[in-house]
Amino acid sequence: MAMPSSSFMRDLWLTITILFCGTLSGINIAKLAPSINELSISFGLSLSQIGLLASVFTIIMVAAGVLIGGIVRGAGTKRILMAALIVACIGNAISLMGNSVASLFIGRAIEGVSLIALTLTAPSLLTQHTDPAHRGWVMGTWGGFMPLGNGLAIIAAPYLIEQGGWHLVWQVGFGFSLFVCGLGWLFIPDDNAPMKRQFDLAALKLAVALPLLAIIGLSFALHSLVYQTLIQFMPLIAQSLGGFSLVEGAMITGLFCAVNFAGNLIAGQAIQRGKKPAHIVRLVFSIVPILLVLLVLFSHASFLLFLFLLLIGLVSGGSAPIFFYLVSRANDDPQNLPVFVAWVFQIQGLGMLIGPALISWVVETTHSWNIGILCLIPACLAVIALSWWLVLPNAKTGHHAA
Repeated sequence: MAMPSSSFMRDLWLTITILFCGTLSGINIAKLAPSINELSISFGLSLSQIGLLASVFTIIMVAAGVLIGGIVRGAGTKRILMAALIVACIGNAISLMGNSVASLFIGRAIEGVSLIALTLTAPSLLTQHTDPAHRGWVMGTWGGFMPLGNGLAIIAAPYLIEQGGWHLVWQVGFGFSLFVCGLGWLFIPDDNAPMKRQFDLAALKLAVALPLLAIIGLSFALHSLVYQTLIQFMPLIAQSLGGFSLVEGAMITGLFCAVNFAGNLIAGQAIQRGKKPAHIVRLVFSIVPILLVLLVLFSHASFLLFLFLLLIGLVSGGSAPIFFYLVSRANDDPQNLPVFVAWVFQIQGLGMLIGPALISWVVETTHSWNIGILCLIPACLAVIALSWWLVLPNAKTGHHAA
């Protein structure tokens, strides 16, 4: 199907299309949290099983990211992305039709494979098929795929559960996955080269040899430690500190994701206007600790708790697009990008694994959510320290990263 004629509109349409594909991953991750009670009742899940179910996505990301990234160049970026969308449909269907603990775990694992494949191919497609002059706002928009999907799932799930239980949540997710399959098939440019069976070992060696990618990965891991901890525990934080109900806490979490997506867009525009990425990262992680302290100091006031949570969501949204932008500019060959992103995500996944587990242990030990929240501050300060090394080897556009 023909795409809009002007360069800007063509890039905007492709970016929105790929953003919707990525949003599916955010939905698949976040749909579990509001459905946990229903799933526990339906399947008699223990706490350890629930914890493992929640960790399946991250475990697959850490274990299989580079393996999937290495085959993208030979197989083709659109082919892998479309396969990822179809795999998401299959995983959803297995969970629905199997209606057992085993099928639930298998379905989540398959959805995890889809997530990492989508995350690796989308930036590469955007780099290959959009104007480099638009790279700032393109990556800023794409960088919001996770909070956008998280927000949609967290806001919609309670109402869907009320109408049809966890099955309806998965059914709607299945319908959305079919929709984005059609969207991707129609509007993402086809791969020109024939499919090849090869593993891109040269790109992997290059990725491991680039210190910048390791710095981005560590920074992204610390960002994810803060973001994922707040997302997973926000309903409990809102209930324990602000006196909100769990339903109200879920709505606050959804709004947190929505303003986080807005923060992604703002950061993308800042890059587009020539702001230095490392400066944006330092600004973000200088403000977030201040907001975390204010959140603790005024946690007894429900409105201020609500306000500071949303401000943290908005400001912290300014970092993810910076990391995607820097990865996309780390090398002149866009064909290397899937492996580069995979390497970064191998490192970034550690933050997703460690953060919630660490903070939950702190809260259980101290019996204080305030102390748990304050434990996020060192991660923010560590990102500020790492930001001094977020420097591109060369920047042909004249916009340096430092």
